[in-house]
Amino acid sequence: MREFLVHCPKCKGPAQVTTDLSYDTSNDQLVCQNCNHIKKADELIRYNAIIKRACDNCGNAINANVPNNKEKVKLFKVSCPHCGQVRTYKPINQEYRLYYKNEGIGDPVFNLPLWFQVDIRGNVFWAYNRVHLNEIRSYVAAKLRERQATTHTTMVEKLPNFIKLAKNRAIIISAIDRLMKK
Repeated sequence: MREFLVHCPKCKGPAQVTTDLSYDTSNDQLVCQNCNHIKKADELIRYNAIIKRACDNCGNAINANVPNNKEKVKLFKVSCPHCGQVRTYKPINQEYRLYYKNEGIGDPVFNLPLWFQVDIRGNVFWAYNRVHLNEIRSYVAAKLRERQATTHTTMVEKLPNFIKLAKNRAIIISAIDRLMKK
């Protein structure tokens, strides 16, 4: 999956998250057609600047941390907590990514709540986008579900049991149809 339909963090309308599924996140972004909100994934990358070393003057340990930097810190001054000597050190920049807080199922880039998400008998049913939703609907609506080869598994074979059960077929198809109109 390279495209995800999510709730926009600004207007709560439908927004699209696109990714190329690589370690390079420079092309990953969120675009909302409703409010024209655009967010690049690289804007959420932060750095912790960490200094762990012995003081040049007294030999005691210096542990310093400057969190939440938008760019890598090249140098910063640290005073020894034991002797007060001030030195400039090159820190280790530890990269991390900020995510949106979300209680439900979210996309893998920003963790925004998925647009196609509904509760069915205490189970969360979700789909990444319309193509994903149509694929699940085709599988659920099929009267005969043939197994694939044992060398690999498909997406539909990994669906939760509540979706696969024949007794839930009508309610799942009804929920998918409601989501498609959304």
